[in-house]
Amino acid sequence: MDCRVTEFFAGFTMTMNLTGEDAAAMIDQTLLRPDLPETTYKQWIIENSTRKFKTLFVPPAYVSLASMFCVETDTLVGSVISFPLGFDVRKTKIQALKDLIDRGAEEIDFVVNISMLKSGVDGEFKGEIMDLRAYADSRKSIRNERIVLKAIIECCYLNETEKRWAVEHLAIAGIDFVKTSTGLGTHGATVADVQLLKASAHGRIAVKASGGIKTRRDLEQLVAAGATRIGTSAGADILAEYLTIPDF
Repeated sequence: MDCRVTEFFAGFTMTMNLTGEDAAAMIDQTLLRPDLPETTYKQWIIENSTRKFKTLFVPPAYVSLASMFCVETDTLVGSVISFPLGFDVRKTKIQALKDLIDRGAEEIDFVVNISMLKSGVDGEFKGEIMDLRAYADSRKSIRNERIVLKAIIECCYLNETEKRWAVEHLAIAGIDFVKTSTGLGTHGATVADVQLLKASAHGRIAVKASGGIKTRRDLEQLVAAGATRIGTSAGADILAEYLTIPDF
């Protein structure tokens, strides 16, 4: 079932048709809860590995399990570093990156050092992201592909200048995506933040929206604003909407 989504880009309007398959290919389906047993994670991985999501995001402890079920599918395995506060020192983040790649993670979302960003400690902020990119580039994924890195900047804590500054240096460092939120801050993704990140990127880095995305309408509004990846725990429900709700 098609839906017309309008994307504002470079001063002109482009209309595109978005299908359930298109949506699935942009979704990082996520389960990062501490209160669930391994059996629940295993069942969730099995069920979602067949839904053609771009990536399944699980806690580091369950990356090997997810890789076991996803490696024969087109769905990638992702996990997180320094989630949700970003306070870990650089060496710890790089070791975590190594461990995740060893376990089979193909896409990794890391929380930047938000305090350093807000403090204007340029050297540490830039050094961290450059070292993470350098290590990721020294490895290949289980499918012999490039490791994708997404930097979570937690927009709810940043002013406009800080957001633009972060995007600029993430792009220079070669990080693949700037991500709006962990979903655990004071608010998640907003259309305004996605538009700002998209405009600041100038095509050099992609935008991932996450946090509070629960419905098809949420997804389509953020895609129209410029996001090319959507992080959500409600991916299955969103896909169900494409089958049951008429175009709007």
